[in-house]
Amino acid sequence: MSFKYQVFKTAFSLLSLASCALQNDTLDASFTIRNGKIIEISDVPTMSCEKHFEAGALAIKNDEWEEAAYQFKMVTENFPTTPYGHEGYYYLAISYYYLAEYDLANNLFSEYLQCQTSPRFFQETIQYKLAIADRLAHGAKRRLFGTKKLPKWACGKELALEIYDEVIAAVPCHEIASQALIAKGYLLWTMGDHKAAVESFQLVIKRFAKSEFAPESFLLISKVYVDQAYRECQNPDILAFAEINLGRFEKQFPREERLLVARDDLRAIKEIYANGLYQMGLFYERTCQKHAAIIYYYNAIHQFPDTAIAEMSRCRLLCLDVTYQDPYVEEEPGDLCEDDDQSMQEEIEEIEPRSQGVFERRGQLSGS
Repeated sequence: MSFKYQVFKTAFSLLSLASCALQNDTLDASFTIRNGKIIEISDVPTMSCEKHFEAGALAIKNDEWEEAAYQFKMVTENFPTTPYGHEGYYYLAISYYYLAEYDLANNLFSEYLQCQTSPRFFQETIQYKLAIADRLAHGAKRRLFGTKKLPKWACGKELALEIYDEVIAAVPCHEIASQALIAKGYLLWTMGDHKAAVESFQLVIKRFAKSEFAPESFLLISKVYVDQAYRECQNPDILAFAEINLGRFEKQFPREERLLVARDDLRAIKEIYANGLYQMGLFYERTCQKHAAIIYYYNAIHQFPDTAIAEMSRCRLLCLDVTYQDPYVEEEPGDLCEDDDQSMQEEIEEIEPRSQGVFERRGQLSGS
């Protein structure tokens, strides 16, 4: 936490205390001083540290999270330096987690990791932190300024990213880190940061090349590129990056079934780029700029010949450019006699004609 944040939090607490004093006419009615801190009378321990700890453990066993939070708060605030106090941070954090106080639980898990050199529940704490980040990434709110006195209105996605980074740094080569990297990539993707999302997925491939998360990451990268292509259809780098990703995917996992999905994604990106050219051609056609429209249709066919958009562009060229030859027509229209033209016309009608302009042009040529 920053120094400014701590100063603000302290000032806010003092203001809250002053407000309570004005309402109650006396400070002694609700607050007292213990261990150099101003605390509420209700937070003064009524039993020994061990008894409060046992009461909290029993409450956790019975899923009584409010009671557990109360008991372990007694332990951590009044006996922080004892072994019970150290363990109390962990159990208080668990209580807050199940009370959906995710940001407060995360702070307490961090306190638990810092108060001991070798925490007994280290891996469990990291797993809880990852679960907290997942909840925040999926829309859970956090309290304003990290205090329970204020409502849960603040967005938790930035905090989720921070927690993912903590988890990745704490266990860089553990499976938990791969889960955190993938979850972080998902979150960055939803936030619109495609580049950072791809980098997160690529880190999974680099660190866990032989795991099941590597092919999943290759596939996620291709999905990110498809989404980015929809948003940035004028960016030529996306298609190149998608082709590189597919090439690495095929090289590293040549028998992976999901390669078909990645290839479909690459075709989808080509369709998006081709559609951009096709739409520009339609625009110029509508504005009576025939020559410009023809150029865009030719580009769509030349750059992306195997797409459905290329076939649509061919149909438009047959209507606009009399010099264009349909590659699906094997003979020159000018060499056809009337009987051959009639039979060709019947065959085309059977396989569903691409454009009415094809028949008009052929009729003119055969008549001449």
